[in-house]
Amino acid sequence: MTTADDLEQAATRVAAILGDDGVLVGGLAVSAWGYVRATDDVDFVARLAVTEVVERLKAAGLPARVHKGSGDIEWCVKGRVGDVVFDILPPVVPLEFGRAVTVELGQGNAVRVVDLDGLLRLKLRAGGPQDLLDAAQLLRKHPEMLEQVRPVAEAYGEWERLESWLNDPRLR
Repeated sequence: MTTADDLEQAATRVAAILGDDGVLVGGLAVSAWGYVRATDDVDFVARLAVTEVVERLKAAGLPARVHKGSGDIEWCVKGRVGDVVFDILPPVVPLEFGRAVTVELGQGNAVRVVDLDGLLRLKLRAGGPQDLLDAAQLLRKHPEMLEQVRPVAEAYGEWERLESWLNDPRLR
């Protein structure tokens, strides 16, 4: 069973390897922005060539495999830190790495987390049920983002699905 400490250690280790060229995304980033939900893996986006990602991981003693991505995601690097699986992806939406926020984890560790606008765009771009639920919950926590996000959701053809989550009485 993966613990919160395991996830934090894995996130911290991968974040240190990627440095300013990587940001935490996925379930842990959603939690960092105020909607805490269960996850058992660690996801990053890196603004590096896939070869550089693999070289950095190898130099740090973390074996990793490159997988062909799906759709227009060119690649995904998969690996493990202990029992925790991690994925590193290329940016599939424009991200401002300089706007990442540093979040303190347990034991004084810190990671760079994608900014809220970038996280919402990533979630809308992915468009899966969990992604849209995450986006809806984040928008409930940060309603000031709704007008900024609506045109993005419309551009991805996800506004109606997102709006149904936003209006779902079970989420109140």
